[in-house]
Amino acid sequence: MAERGVVLAVDIGTSATKAVLFDGQGRILSLARQAYPMLTPQADWAEQDPETVYPAVLAAVREAYGGRPAGVRVDAVAFSSQWYSIMPVGGDDRPLSPYLTWSDRRSAAIADRLRRSPHARALYEATGCPLDAIYPLAKIGWLQGQPFAPRAVRYVSIKEYVFRRLFGEYIVDWSMASASGLFDMRQRRWHGGALAAAGIREEQLSPPVSPRTVLTRWRPEALAETGLPQGMPCVIGAGDGVLASLGVGAIGPGVAAVNVGTSAACRCLVPEPTVDPQGRLWTYALDESWWVTGGIVSSGAIVYDWFLRTLGPEAASLERLHAAVNDLAAAVPAGAEGLIFLPYLSGEQCPIWDPETTGGLHGLTLRHTRGHVARAVLEGITASVARIVETLRERFGAIEEIRVTGGLVGSAAWLRIAADMFGARIQVPESPEGSALGAAVMAWVALGMAPDYGVAREVARASGVVAPDAEGCRVYRAYLERAARLVAAVKSVRG
Repeated sequence: MAERGVVLAVDIGTSATKAVLFDGQGRILSLARQAYPMLTPQADWAEQDPETVYPAVLAAVREAYGGRPAGVRVDAVAFSSQWYSIMPVGGDDRPLSPYLTWSDRRSAAIADRLRRSPHARALYEATGCPLDAIYPLAKIGWLQGQPFAPRAVRYVSIKEYVFRRLFGEYIVDWSMASASGLFDMRQRRWHGGALAAAGIREEQLSPPVSPRTVLTRWRPEALAETGLPQGMPCVIGAGDGVLASLGVGAIGPGVAAVNVGTSAACRCLVPEPTVDPQGRLWTYALDESWWVTGGIVSSGAIVYDWFLRTLGPEAASLERLHAAVNDLAAAVPAGAEGLIFLPYLSGEQCPIWDPETTGGLHGLTLRHTRGHVARAVLEGITASVARIVETLRERFGAIEEIRVTGGLVGSAAWLRIAADMFGARIQVPESPEGSALGAAVMAWVALGMAPDYGVAREVARASGVVAPDAEGCRVYRAYLERAARLVAAVKSVRG
């Protein structure tokens, strides 16, 4: 077997594209980041301009490749990309609109109609995707009603659009396709019933391929913009969520990955394509041998950022602001002395999938301080993820270790809350670039430089571990029961 080589991993995210150069031990040799905005022209709209993102991809690759240490040879490029994006393109390959991102909710009414249809269960069973506005299935339904729809030759994700411009062809890896709501996760092909529900034909979607697919024939203009040599192997890779699980070494029984980014998610890699009988979880195909199952909630760092803007303390810098919130929350006992924050400021996703659920503070009294509110917000965000953890335990058995990434891992208070509320050992990976490292792992396997994804456990080194505390776990078991009753009560009185 060939020695593990140097891989340039490209991660197309919702806030920026990052290009990270890893050596064979998973150490970062160079890194470049190119940011771009999220466009919100109307309420519930969240879109991005592909003509801004594609140049950012080129610039990030050019900077990271150009910043490689002297004498280092790059052996491959590999891609990770945001899940759930979709846009229409015309016959000239030009986008007819910005692409809709995961957080775009304009198709909520369409998703609700699909959820109530007689075909809902069959669609979920085949695709593994709950019928929600996060999925391109519903988003395409909305796009089909727009004036440009008759000119739409195909519908693609931002990753497919980037690959078309890099290599001159439309293809989509199984992972990206499976997170669309349009893909049969067992047969690994587009699902006829889902296509009919979206109102499109199979030829309007890209041919699906294994995420281990290797491309080598770059378009000359792409090479000119990046500095890469012709013939450089490029592994198409997968979606950022499942690659983040690979990148933190969350492989095998008893281990899950939790990411608290703008949204929050909990995922497990599984060897069989099963769906939850109650429709609470999603399951997507990864490659020839693995699927990923889990759940997502919108109440992640976007809710934490809301708290900082509206109720957070004053601070001279963002770093000091985070430190101040951590100190405030750490000074308050678990459970915030009866104060509970429901984090559903933009609806509830897994495991209930109810976009009408709302958030709020309950139990507020005169004795509560800003520190109590800070603690309650961190606990509320964590509780929304804990519901996914418990659902996964119910389906797959014990989860003893959770590997966490995202903006909250720098908070010691949050890590303690997470360990006690999840009732599991929390491991913080050394590298914050989980999705990019996962893409590098996939490249090593695809190119015969590693036997399987087990290599991820070797390169995903830990920077810290937090063990659960028995008393804290006891407090949070009672807290979660009370919070669940509170959510039910809120739903019973909403207008």
